[in-house]
Amino acid sequence: MKNMLVALAAISAFLGGAPLSAPTAQAGPLVQVIELSGYRPRFDGAVNTLFLRYMLIDPSNAVAADGFAPLQPTAVLVLLVGGNGKLNLVPGQQNTGSTNFVARTRYHFAAEGYVVALVDAASDFLDLASGLAGNRQPHQPHGDKYLLDLAAVMGDLRTRYPNLPLWAVGTSRGTIGAAVAAAHVAAPPDGIVLSSALTGPSATGDLQTVPLESIAVPVLLVTHRDDACPVTRAEDSKALRRRFASSPRIQLLTFNGGSAPLSDACDPLSPHGYFGIEQKVIDAITRWIGHAER
Repeated sequence: MKNMLVALAAISAFLGGAPLSAPTAQAGPLVQVIELSGYRPRFDGAVNTLFLRYMLIDPSNAVAADGFAPLQPTAVLVLLVGGNGKLNLVPGQQNTGSTNFVARTRYHFAAEGYVVALVDAASDFLDLASGLAGNRQPHQPHGDKYLLDLAAVMGDLRTRYPNLPLWAVGTSRGTIGAAVAAAHVAAPPDGIVLSSALTGPSATGDLQTVPLESIAVPVLLVTHRDDACPVTRAEDSKALRRRFASSPRIQLLTFNGGSAPLSDACDPLSPHGYFGIEQKVIDAITRWIGHAER
């Protein structure tokens, strides 16, 4: 199954996330889009019912028709993309056009034996031009609604997988989401991974204004030595590490190498998104989470 999932990931990445037919009946329990609604009103006053969708990949749900054996999951990973947070997921979707690091490696995480939830922005944020940008923290215009969204997703996943730990994995601007989930949600994740952490300064918000000192769960920081994005520099993650004073376990992993960039410095097909060393980074992240949960 691991080889099958990794192959899907590689083909999807090669095609730029274009729609891809699964080899067997994977539109069922192996890969599905979950829709949540009714947990909060829209902030824009629109009459449409609010919804939030996430893509769920559960490697334990493989059946004989899939052609491979199921994997016993180690944990649930809530994957939070950067940028404006928009994926525009639709029911029945199995792939996404996003090249964001955690979006294009979702099958890699699942192939290591993790339940994966790739989270989209809620529908009122989808209708907002800026999306989640400038709205991920409680003091920002719609940050209180975003916290409710995070709580709803994590609550739904904990209902589905009550015996598995739940970790939030954010990349770039998505690291704000993972951090505020740990700092502000009443039932925080059991651990967080901050990949290419948004140390700032950024006009739409960064980790400087998140109370990282209060986070009391394990924290893994992941960075690339050659990340040239000015708001996610590797050297700034070293200082960021010292702010997690209450975390029982904290580590910084720095990577190097990869393929020649195909995007700008702050975009994902570059060192900022671990372009060309994706599996190496996924191996390290999942191994660290596994050790933390023993």
